[in-house]
Amino acid sequence: MRLENFEIDSSIELRTGGLLWDLHNFADFRGLEFLSTENTVVMRWTVPSASNPWGCYENKFSGMMLRFKGLLFLNLGARNSDLPLSEDTCVSDVLKVDPTEGVEPYLRTRRDWKSTDSFRLVFQFQSGRVIEIESETVELLPIP
Repeated sequence: MRLENFEIDSSIELRTGGLLWDLHNFADFRGLEFLSTENTVVMRWTVPSASNPWGCYENKFSGMMLRFKGLLFLNLGARNSDLPLSEDTCVSDVLKVDPTEGVEPYLRTRRDWKSTDSFRLVFQFQSGRVIEIESETVELLPIP
């Protein structure tokens, strides 16, 4: 997979240029859409109106999308039914994982990723749900 216009800044933050996108403390996950005729998956987040909506005073966007083009793999895991549905909107981790390794996402991460290495993105939520995606490319699209 190739990250088109952003990088993973920490386990909960993405960065595009000088803007941070904190997916844990500020943003609410709104859903995932599979566009079969385009072989694309879109994930959406929104933030409430605030002076610091993404944990970044310069970032005034009300939402953002991640568009995964050339879908190769998609897995949507179960959630912990003992937790409230509101925990499905809160990302707890974003991880780059090796697609050839075992099941547990944390055991599939590495520190020494090369630009040519194949990887998947794993989004873990407070509810225990895990979404794992591999595609040819992924781009971050701000929503005004």
